[in-house]
Amino acid sequence: MNWSPTVDIVVPCYNVAHVVEKCVISLLKQQYDENKISIYLINDGSTDATGKILDSFLHHQHVNIIHLEKNRGLSTARNTGIKSGTGEVIIFLDSDMTVQSNWISEHLNILSDNDVVGVIGDSQLPLGHIPNELDGYLYDTRRGARRFGEGIPIRFPYFLLNNTSLKRSVFDVIEFFDENIMSYGGEDTELAIRLWEAYPEGLRFSFSAACEHHHPRELNDYCHSMHGYGKTNLPSLLEQFPQHKAELGGQWIKSIKGYLLFNPIVRFWVAKTRHFCNSYWLSRYQVIDAVIQGARLVYRR
Repeated sequence: MNWSPTVDIVVPCYNVAHVVEKCVISLLKQQYDENKISIYLINDGSTDATGKILDSFLHHQHVNIIHLEKNRGLSTARNTGIKSGTGEVIIFLDSDMTVQSNWISEHLNILSDNDVVGVIGDSQLPLGHIPNELDGYLYDTRRGARRFGEGIPIRFPYFLLNNTSLKRSVFDVIEFFDENIMSYGGEDTELAIRLWEAYPEGLRFSFSAACEHHHPRELNDYCHSMHGYGKTNLPSLLEQFPQHKAELGGQWIKSIKGYLLFNPIVRFWVAKTRHFCNSYWLSRYQVIDAVIQGARLVYRR
């Protein structure tokens, strides 16, 4: 790879004292030229020991720590990192993730193509972790951009911003993250829609630019978060981008087919079936159902 751009790594951090040290250490072990790397750790108003742990890395000349006075959400934290740096490439990483030493290089291998402006890397379970019901859904090969493989342009629903690189030049064309989105979910989808509309052939997925995700959760907890997304940010996305209603799942909220598939009877059957079958599709149904239930609360008003 002849292309060796300067790289800004932006890591939003909120109440991640249990894992953030591992995240930062993995970033400091990159094989890429350290003089071309700047790391921006954004403490988004944490109330635990996150800020103190971040400050322990102040002696590293390529690490920049920014403390926000209060929690303002991923959009503000990421925008703060973007605006603080000047790197030709920006790589976003969630603070509960760790990466291998070739992580930057794998992102850049794909970004070196002039037609590519953004890359989302795979997320994996930590080595040795025994998957639970939710893990079986989140890390299934049929979920998200994994099913398309590498080298194929992907659309906005599959382009999340948790382990993702972008050429800085895209922000000369589109605006930054929407800072009005402060609660869980949707801030990356909102940006991904605008990004994909500007560069419909420019987004890719990579198995090689992978991370390990240290965020143990149960399926019910995840569904609770997705219910909140359906109640708050999804309706706003549907209003802002009506042309993408189908890919946002809006057709299931108030339609006849939506009520036939997502209703208390089917919900009860799925819950009973779970005792006999640990299935990707049953988990997928529960997650989508949680989003739709949240959205229906809004549209019933």
